[in-house]
Amino acid sequence: MKIYHLIPLLLSQCLFAVLAQLSSPSAEESSQALMDSIVADFRSEAYDSALAKLIEIEKEKPYDPEILNLLGSVYMKKKDFVSATKYFDLSLNKKPGFFPAAFNYGELLFIQKKYTEARRYYQMLSAQDPRNELLQFKLALCDIEFGDESKAKLSIKNITYPGNSPAWYYAQAAWEYRYGTPKKARAYTATAKSIFGANTLLFDETFSNLGLKL
Repeated sequence: MKIYHLIPLLLSQCLFAVLAQLSSPSAEESSQALMDSIVADFRSEAYDSALAKLIEIEKEKPYDPEILNLLGSVYMKKKDFVSATKYFDLSLNKKPGFFPAAFNYGELLFIQKKYTEARRYYQMLSAQDPRNELLQFKLALCDIEFGDESKAKLSIKNITYPGNSPAWYYAQAAWEYRYGTPKKARAYTATAKSIFGANTLLFDETFSNLGLKL
């Protein structure tokens, strides 16, 4: 299963791929330091700092789809949805079907609480990759946030279990937050963390965006 999003591990991989193209052996240490500083900026929510550094990288690698997607992701974090859309468009124009940018289009809708449109979009992506647990989770979350209990139950049931990600546990936790008890929700997230460790960061971020306190 593929999970693409702007979390520290995947951000590191994406930046490493780009910076490696910029680096000579003598510049590798400098490139690694730049990559580490951008990842640190995201972790500390220093998005203006991350944006400035990515813009500098873009000057060296104009129209690189990964950098364009990362720029869009920063703007999405800053709630500048117009600029975010622009950079996701550019990324997909340069690399049609590039999943990180395509997925982030759905995130733009989801963050703006356009759950019906977001669900429709995630469904389209899921048709291309039915076993993607992240998309399964997002479909369930759209149904939960929209308030369609019967549809949400079915969506959660459709999530792969046991899976290769925390998707099923966090979908159950989201359900318990909305329709059950926070105590049960915390039990699900605690179990997920014990199994998947740092791979829960993306799911924690989604909960934070929704105002769900772990």
